This record gives sequence, structure tokens and C-alpha cells, in this order.
Amino acid sequence: MTRLLPPLRTLLPAEHGTWFMLGFPLVLGLLLKPSLAGLSLGLAAGAFFLSRPALRRVLNGQKDPAQFRALCLLGGLVAGFGLLAWFFSDFKFLIPLALISPLVFLALRADLDRAVRSLPVEIAAQGAFAGLAAAMLMAGGGSLGAATRAWWLITLVGAANLAHVRRFLGQAHGMEAKELRQRRMAVHLLHGLLVASSLWLLGARNLAGSIWTAWTLLLYLRALAPYRPMPARRLGWREGGLSAIGLVLLWRALA
Repeated sequence: MTRLLPPLRTLLPAEHGTWFMLGFPLVLGLLLKPSLAGLSLGLAAGAFFLSRPALRRVLNGQKDPAQFRALCLLGGLVAGFGLLAWFFSDFKFLIPLALISPLVFLALRADLDRAVRSLPVEIAAQGAFAGLAAAMLMAGGGSLGAATRAWWLITLVGAANLAHVRRFLGQAHGMEAKELRQRRMAVHLLHGLLVASSLWLLGARNLAGSIWTAWTLLLYLRALAPYRPMPARRLGWREGGLSAIGLVLLWRALA
């Protein structure tokens, strides 16, 4: 008997980190400006996120009717929830979505080519995910300035974390010294930019902004700590827990 839809496991991205890349801006957007329009955008983004594996298989010429039907179903959900967001809001949430569209295209292109492991591509994907929070803020009545500030900080948080994890994994896999130096440089650059941006945008704003800025400094110090071997699963849970704490702190700083 032919399956109507493919097994769920084939639609779930294998990279666990991408769930945090999507979840952080989605939850933050709902916390900052809760609205039906924002919720609709989040559901549309979730459907689009799940459609990636099916889209990759279809565009790469894999003739699987079940995957094609899954792509049509998820594409319909994206369109339907997008229209709901428009109904509950206005066109303004399209501004950040239009601005991040090049990042979305770059990330999708790399996904189709199975070339998503480079840091620039991962940062582009993080910037695309962060655009969801910006769109949700504007859908809920937030200003373009507030949306831009949230987008920038979410992108930097994710990028700095990516650089740290890549350096850690490079050391775990015994990478050559030259490559490790490049990865350390990325850690310094992105964490330094995160700390400086937090200090400038939020540090003097209120107590919550000061606490957030101090948190980014602690993250930087964490990334500079000497390498110690750690199982990949434990590393994932640790970074996920730190992301959850950072989510709460950034929410209070931006609120």
C-alpha cells in the first residue's frame, strides 16, 4: 500500500541545533509582542521549516509522490497561516520578511546543495530565523526600530554560539592548528560584537539590560575556557539550557 504522506521522521531536520535556531526567535517574538498575527506567523514559519527536507528531495529529482504531497500540504499551511497573519495585522510585518529574503534564499540554496556546515551559511540561516522575531514584533504592533534591534541581537547570540560550538567540535575532532586558529578568531569577533552591541543598545537602558550585557560577557568567558572533552549529547543539552536562560534575559531586556 502506498503511503499518503511520508514517515514523520523524514520531514524532521536531523540537525538538532536548527530547532534552537527556530525556537529562540519564535518564542521571543511571542513573549515580546503576543498577538494572533504573531502566532500565525510562527505557525507559518514552523510549517516552512518542516517543508525543507521534502523540498530538497523534490528539487533534487527524487520521484516520491508522498514527499510531493507533504510539500504541497506544508506549503498550503504556510500560505494559510500567512494569510491569517495578514488578516489579524497589516502589511508592515512583510518589511522584515522582505529584508531577510536574501538570507533565506542563501540558506535554502546551501541546504539543497548540502553545504550548510560553513559558518557564513549558518550565520545567514540564523539571521533568517531571527527575522521571524522581527516580523512577529511588527505584526503585534511593534516599531521597525524595536524589530531591528531584536533581529540584530538574536542574530549575534546565535552566531556567537555557533562559533563557540564549531570551535569546540573542531578541538574534539583533532582539527589542524590553522583551522582552529580561524575558529578561535570567529569566537573572539562574534562574542566581542555581541558584548559591544548589548552594551550600546541595552546596557544603559535599565537593570534588565545591564543583566543581559553581563550575561553576554559570561558567555564570552565561557567560550574562552580551556577545552575539555564532552559527549556531544551533553554539549547539546548544555547549550540548549544556556539558550533558554539567555532567552528569558533577552526578553526582559527588550521588553
